Amino acid sequence: MIVLLVLLAAALALAWWGAGRAQGEVEYFVAGRRAGVWLVGVAGTAAAVSAFTFVGGPALFAAVGAGSLWILLSAPLTGALQCWAVGEPVAALARRQQVLTVPELLGVCSGSPAVRGAAAAVLLLGCVATLAVQARAAAVLGEQLLGAPPAAAALATMVATAAYATAGGMRASLPAEAVQGGLMAAAAITLAIAAVAAAGGPTPVLATLHHSRPDLLGSFGTVPPARAWAWWLLFCLGTCAQPHYVQKFLFLRGESTLRRLPAVLTLTLAATLTVWLGLGLAGAALLTDGRLAVASPDELTPRLLLVVGPWAVLLAGVAVLAALMSTAASLLNLAAAAVSRDLPAALGRRPLGLAWARGATACTALAATAVALGSERAVALLGIAGWGFFTAAFLPALLLALAWRGATPAGVVTAMVVGGAVDLVLEAVRTGLPPGLEPGLAGAAVGVLVLVGVSLVTGGAAEESREVE
Repeated sequence: MIVLLVLLAAALALAWWGAGRAQGEVEYFVAGRRAGVWLVGVAGTAAAVSAFTFVGGPALFAAVGAGSLWILLSAPLTGALQCWAVGEPVAALARRQQVLTVPELLGVCSGSPAVRGAAAAVLLLGCVATLAVQARAAAVLGEQLLGAPPAAAALATMVATAAYATAGGMRASLPAEAVQGGLMAAAAITLAIAAVAAAGGPTPVLATLHHSRPDLLGSFGTVPPARAWAWWLLFCLGTCAQPHYVQKFLFLRGESTLRRLPAVLTLTLAATLTVWLGLGLAGAALLTDGRLAVASPDELTPRLLLVVGPWAVLLAGVAVLAALMSTAASLLNLAAAAVSRDLPAALGRRPLGLAWARGATACTALAATAVALGSERAVALLGIAGWGFFTAAFLPALLLALAWRGATPAGVVTAMVVGGAVDLVLEAVRTGLPPGLEPGLAGAAVGVLVLVGVSLVTGGAAEESREVE
C-alpha cells in the first residue's frame, strides 16, 4: 500500500504542476507543439508499451513459447513504418490546419464533420477497452506484488493517472511519459537479466525447456503458423492505426524531427521488449521443473519476481505502474478531446472547454476500471483485443483517407463503423475462429474494401450531381 500512496502523492504533485501550465487547448491537448525528437520518441514508446508487455507478454510466452515472439518481430519495422505512412502526412496537416486531435485530423482531411464525429465515437469505445487492459494489469499487480485488494489497486492507479491527466492534460502527461519510458527501458533490461539468472542462467534455462518442453522453442512454439503470421501482421500494420501513437505526431515542433524519430522509437522499444523474452523464458523454465506454480497466466510475472527477490518486486511494480500510466494518460486525453471538442464540432457546436475535458477524463477512467474489474480475460488477450479494435476501425481511414483523394466521407465513416463492428463480432467468437483469422485484421480488411467501394459509388454520384447542376 505504501507504493500506491507514494504513487498518488507523485500524481497529485504532477497535477499541481501541470494545472498551472495547461491553460489553453493547444497546451492541454498537444503539449504546446514544442516537443523534440527524444521527448516524443521516448514518450511514444512509453505510450506504446503498456502493462500488456510486462504482465501479458511473459505469460503468453510461457503458454505458447516462441510463437508469442512473432508479436515482437514487428518492432524493427514499426517506428519507420508509422513515421513514413502516417507521421509525415499527419505532421504536415497538423501544422497547416492547426489540428489538435485524431478525429479532427480525419475530419479536416475528408472535409466532413460526420467523419470527425464517427471517429470520436469509435475512439471513445476503443479507449475504454484499451484502458481496461491497464486497469486489469494494475489489479493483478496490486494483488500479487503489493498485497492490496485488486479493486483498490486498479482504482488507485487509474485515479492517480486521471489526476494529472485531468489537471494538466498532455502538458503534464508528455514529460511524465518520457520519464516513465526511460524508467521502463532500464527496468526491463535489468529484470530480464535477473529473472534468467534466478532460473539458473541462459544455458540451463534453454536446456530445461529443450528437454521437457521442446515445443515451446520451435519457430512458432505451440501457435499455429497462420496465427503467428496474423499476430505479426496485426502488430506491424496496427501501429499505424493506434490513436495514442498517431497523437504523438501532433506534438512535434517541426517536421524535420521525423527523420530521427524512427531510430529513437526502435531503440527504446527494443530495450523495453527484453522483459517479454527474459521473464517468459525464465518463467517457462521454472514452471516446467516445478519450482513455480500459478493459478492463472497473469500470475506468472508476479510469482516469478518473488523468486528473483524483493528488489525485483519493487522495481517491477514501479515499471509496470509506469507502463500502464503512460498508456492510460494518452488514452484519457484522447477521450477527453473526443467529448469536449470532436463530438460537439460534429454537431455544429462550439468546443465545450477544458472543464468538460477534465470531467470526461475522470469519467472515462472510472468506466474503464469498471470494465476491467468485471472481465475474466487474461491481460494478454485483452491487450490483443484492444489493439485489434483500433486496427480494424482506424487503419483503413488513416492509410487511405490521408493518401487517396478519392476517399469520400461516406466511405470513411462506413469503413470505421463496419470495420470496428466486424472486429467486435469476431472477438465475441474468437475461440471458434480458424487460427489465421485475427479479428482486428479481418475488420481492417473489410474496412478497406468498404471504404474503396462506398467511395467509388458515392464519389461517382457526387460528380453526376454536380454535372446536372
